[in-house]
Amino acid sequence: MTPEENELLCRTGSGTPMGEMMRRYWIPALLSEELPEPDSTPKRVRLLGEDLVAFRDTEGRVGLVDEVCAHRCASLAYARNEDGGLRCIYHGWKYDVTGKVLDTPAEPRESNIKHHVKLLAYPVREVGGVLWAYMGPADRMPVFPEWEWTTVPGDRRSVGKTIQECNYVQALEGDLDSSHSDYLHSSDIRGRPRDHAPLFEAEDTPYGYRYVAIRKPDQDADKLKYARITLFAMPFYAFIPPGRPGISSRGAGDYETASHHAYVPIDDEHHIFFSFNVSRLGPMPNRGYQNDRDESYRAFGNRANMHLQDRATMKDGNWTGIQGVRAQDRAVTESMGPVSPRHKEHLGISDTSVVWLRRRLLESVHAFMAGGEPIGLDPSIPHGRLRSEEKVIPIDAPWQSLLDYPESRQLAGVS
Repeated sequence: MTPEENELLCRTGSGTPMGEMMRRYWIPALLSEELPEPDSTPKRVRLLGEDLVAFRDTEGRVGLVDEVCAHRCASLAYARNEDGGLRCIYHGWKYDVTGKVLDTPAEPRESNIKHHVKLLAYPVREVGGVLWAYMGPADRMPVFPEWEWTTVPGDRRSVGKTIQECNYVQALEGDLDSSHSDYLHSSDIRGRPRDHAPLFEAEDTPYGYRYVAIRKPDQDADKLKYARITLFAMPFYAFIPPGRPGISSRGAGDYETASHHAYVPIDDEHHIFFSFNVSRLGPMPNRGYQNDRDESYRAFGNRANMHLQDRATMKDGNWTGIQGVRAQDRAVTESMGPVSPRHKEHLGISDTSVVWLRRRLLESVHAFMAGGEPIGLDPSIPHGRLRSEEKVIPIDAPWQSLLDYPESRQLAGVS
């Protein structure tokens, strides 16, 4: 990958090709818990390089507006949130959730300035305990994708958030890379085959792509194969196979947790990692419990403290010396620096999915730059039926058969 391609892939600010394309999707912006009640404290939000403020008004409606007051540019993060809007503490200008100016009390009674000024505001939807923003042209707003986890009862889902200190692409690439788990997570994930050099197959889909890592099982390798399917959905989503007892710690107990992750750019050197989990077999215990980050959603481990790596445990047999699968992922992707210098890489067959991701993102942004529609915005895509999977299946069975619902087979062209 050339430095120029890397720039196109990673830069998401206003006016950049990738940034303008991303603004065409509904974007998870923050958790509902961050605006707990009407007239609560406004919340600073930075998305795609834009400084914004979110607030829940007296009626419970949520606004996402420019942080800068349209009068004299004071920060609306300091504003009073009361009586149906945000009131700037500098001169009292007041705005509703649409950015409309409701009041300019320091102006003469006959002033019409409030009828000619409007604050930048983005539409917001509250779904599944998450506040979603649309930052693109009003006439191009897509249908909201109702993902599987957004449609189940609250006790069968959990949502989490972590601020991560690197560009969104390198963290997303890590999630879509099946080969690293045999090494990076080898002290935490048990029960997978000892075959550490899987075969890879990938295929494009209308929502992005999906791929399989095929390993030889430890028993009956002449009759069976172990298939692990991971999905990428535009513009920054990864679908991770459900955990089960004996395969990963995520599946302990009598429930099955499927994970859907989002890597939302804050700016070019930071992103929000959202984890959306759904239990398909029953209520989920310990919903939303996260003990590895502070109240500002920042992880305790970071580059400055080597992600709390414990060299003593490494000598005792722990592979990384870093506690927890997510912390391990965060350590290696943040270790690459704010933006990975991809022109220094030497990719191999095990990087099939990483190559596929970059190609699909660049294909989509090039088509968008040429006036076309970005990948993944077709309203006929059954977003709620997209799933990943991992199982041992007969050696001659098509791996697509694991995703045993009609829409999935249709998307992949499988009868």
